[in-house]
Amino acid sequence: MKKRLVGYVLWALILGTALLAPGMIALALVPLSVLALAALIDPPGKIEVRKRLSKREIRLGEEVEVEVEVSVGRGLGIVAVKDRLPRSTALTAGSNARAFFKGPKPLRVRYTYRIKPTLRGTYTLPRTEVTARNPLGTRYRWGIYGRELLLIAVPEMIRAVPVTGTRRKARISVPETSFSIRGPISTDFKEIRDYRTGDPMKLINWKATARTGRVLVNEFEREGKKAVLFIVDAREEMKVGTEGESPYEHAMKLVASTAHHYLRRDYHVGLYLLGARKFLPPTTGRRQLESIVRTMMDFERVPGEEESLSDAVERLKRALVQYSPLVIYVSNVLEGTKEDTTRGLRTVGRVERRRPVLVDVSVYPTLDERTGTLIELEKRAVLGELEGLAHVVRWVPGREDLGETLSKLLGEIA
Repeated sequence: MKKRLVGYVLWALILGTALLAPGMIALALVPLSVLALAALIDPPGKIEVRKRLSKREIRLGEEVEVEVEVSVGRGLGIVAVKDRLPRSTALTAGSNARAFFKGPKPLRVRYTYRIKPTLRGTYTLPRTEVTARNPLGTRYRWGIYGRELLLIAVPEMIRAVPVTGTRRKARISVPETSFSIRGPISTDFKEIRDYRTGDPMKLINWKATARTGRVLVNEFEREGKKAVLFIVDAREEMKVGTEGESPYEHAMKLVASTAHHYLRRDYHVGLYLLGARKFLPPTTGRRQLESIVRTMMDFERVPGEEESLSDAVERLKRALVQYSPLVIYVSNVLEGTKEDTTRGLRTVGRVERRRPVLVDVSVYPTLDERTGTLIELEKRAVLGELEGLAHVVRWVPGREDLGETLSKLLGEIA
């Protein structure tokens, strides 16, 4: 508009001068005056943007509301506001781009829109873009305002699992630890040690303290609790398929849901990532569930190391002896990994003197029907050979949902 108006004024002035036509020259003065007036009008300024999220952390599939508050203190004209959405998010309600007119008075507007992440992970909502123009568009300003916001979408988790009637025929028992770190204090004396912050006064051994000059306390053994240790395969075989539909992605959902189930019952729950060599010792509480989920999320896209299951079990031997947990190994078992899986399961059985649980996650039928069928036949044969070493639970996400698999798995465990 500005260019057209300037062009019109120039042509009117040139023709009026060339033809000695005062009327045409006077006609050119009208838009010229408008341009001069428009040049004096400042575009909207003194802009502030505040942005808030209704939740900082959500489960995959949930929506989050974004509230935007825009204030403009001076100037006159149109204000265009736009939030660029992160990749793999969908706009489900409202609009992330708005336009407002700033009149003589200060402008303050508030609006909301809703987004839904389509993949699990950490999302950064960038700062807000604002473009302000005066009424004729002859002057404008552009800037980025507000601050970035972080949104975390954690794996889908089933909190209430309907356990099938197979619980009456449970084949797998969760053993109690011999001496759990966090169980109630028993009357069995363990040792005398240095005082630590938080130790009860009644545990101080006054005779030993007086004799040594250091504050010493009596430590007693603690009663046992049941424990579960997840060994989750984080190697390349677990990352086949599309993003969001890999065996590792489904394994995260299954482990998070199962861990939640046991932590609610005050079990000790631990995690070891095979290939990442990341170990979370078994413990209880809500924070342990958060640690398990975040640890699995952090290592999803990290290339796995060449680590065998039997080597991992050797590293975990001390924890296996201390906690005596039920080991649940989650993997994508193939013909190429059969030998490693066999050695690892035998090592677990030798250390714990009981069979672990093997959960096989297969996404091949959903990737390619013909090839997937052949791979499934191969996997069935491999898993059949492993049934003597572990309690095998198969899960094909495209054919069986998470709730059905959890019901089947938990129904087998007493």
